[in-house]
Amino acid sequence: MTNMLSLLVDIKDKYCVVVGGGKIAYRKVRMLLAEGASVTVISPEVCSEIEELSKNGEIKLVRRKGMEEDFAEAFLTVAATNDSQENRRISQQLKSISLVNDASSYEEGNCQLPASFKKGRLHLTVSTNGASPKLAKKIKEEWQHTYDDNYIAYIDFLFEVRTLIKKKSLSPEVSDAILGEILDDAYKESATLRHIYYEKLLNL
Repeated sequence: MTNMLSLLVDIKDKYCVVVGGGKIAYRKVRMLLAEGASVTVISPEVCSEIEELSKNGEIKLVRRKGMEEDFAEAFLTVAATNDSQENRRISQQLKSISLVNDASSYEEGNCQLPASFKKGRLHLTVSTNGASPKLAKKIKEEWQHTYDDNYIAYIDFLFEVRTLIKKKSLSPEVSDAILGEILDDAYKESATLRHIYYEKLLNL
């Protein structure tokens, strides 16, 4: 099995290339746009959804097959054509010099775009290492029910408390005790309890 290190990467304003114009390519494009990437799609033909993104100015669209110079400046390239051999060619060309995701083969690229779920500061990703994308999607959907909107304010509270105790230069033992205490579900469920606790910390 290929060794992979899980890593969250900031791609805001990064130049990303998606080769391919079908539904899979579209899903990859939407994922990249959601994170603020600058996306160019390269494909002789594209689905209506990609066409619409181009008309709206959300992406740059190049209507031809991918060429070597298209990837020279790319932070990330996604090979998502309907031709697995073409995807493999692109991946083999790039994997030793830059980030490349092969949408048709887990083994060919050097990075993955796993199923992802966000709720405020909470960011969860899941991958089955190519075994079952459907299972990864199912797990993501389960998370959507498990982690409701309460987690948005709660995790902001955790962040604010952690920031505050750093500023106060508390001992490691005291800091650890505080960070452990606020993991109690009571703080997740009650905004009032969070407020009272934070005010108490301000007076330490």
